[in-house]
Amino acid sequence: MFRNVVPKPTSLCRFKPVSTLQTQLAPRLCAPLLSARGGPARDFSVKRTMSTPIHLSPRMLQKVTRNLLSEIDLMVYDMAGTVVQEGGVVYKTLQSAMQSDGLVVSDAEMHSWHGAKKEAVIEHFAAQAGTPASEIEERVVRIGNAFIGAIDEAYFGEASPIDYVDIGLVGYLKQLRATGIKISFDTGYPENIQEGLIKALNFGPVLDAYVSSYQVPEGRPFPYMIHHLMQKTNTMDVKRVCKVGDSCRDIEEGLNAGCGLVVGVLSGADSFEELSRAGAHVVCERVTDLPIPKMKLNRSKQLPDLS
Repeated sequence: MFRNVVPKPTSLCRFKPVSTLQTQLAPRLCAPLLSARGGPARDFSVKRTMSTPIHLSPRMLQKVTRNLLSEIDLMVYDMAGTVVQEGGVVYKTLQSAMQSDGLVVSDAEMHSWHGAKKEAVIEHFAAQAGTPASEIEERVVRIGNAFIGAIDEAYFGEASPIDYVDIGLVGYLKQLRATGIKISFDTGYPENIQEGLIKALNFGPVLDAYVSSYQVPEGRPFPYMIHHLMQKTNTMDVKRVCKVGDSCRDIEEGLNAGCGLVVGVLSGADSFEELSRAGAHVVCERVTDLPIPKMKLNRSKQLPDLS
């Protein structure tokens, strides 16, 4: 189920654009509803903000979003909390590793760092605790190593909680690929953890590419992982890329990359309100709520520039 704004008790959903990118997307989603109400669709597209959100019934919401992915060539999914259900273990484990090294890190302080590269998180709290600059790197490495050992055991030990975020996820991704959309993962995990998760959950057959933040200069919210995946999948137009994630940093990453569609999901770290404030174009319960588009027509490959 889509949640463009928190559902009302009547189970109506709302859509409210709050940024330029959202107003560019909004006419495609909501023009049929406005026309049905007797008002010209262009009225919506020229308004930058709306004081009263538009209300969509579940049936109308399904109708106006069914072509949401029709112009998308590449899906870029975050992993933990987006396609992998792991109960927030990664954040709890990192928080515990920092606390074990003497850093004071509350749950509230940890929340705003969801989706960030782990070294950046450790460095922040080490500096905040007054660690001398000459000792920060050593402390980051020490805590980072402790975290890697603990998360490896948590994810791949006998009591591992990891699973698909939805029982039908693999079948859903297969359907997306069958329409011509490429599937990719990006993550703040180190490469060995990412590859271990892909192997453990058998994502290989439905993946076209994946990348870790450790393979690019900076992780989220920088756009480099998305651009790297575009290169790996031979995707030319960033407006035909959809970024999907459960954290505000995922949303920021997608916007910074220039993605044509940026989707927040409620299966992981952040709430609807937080994802909306970050600039998500659409918010839904889980990744499998995004509608499967019709089969894409084969487009001729662009010839290389020989000039």
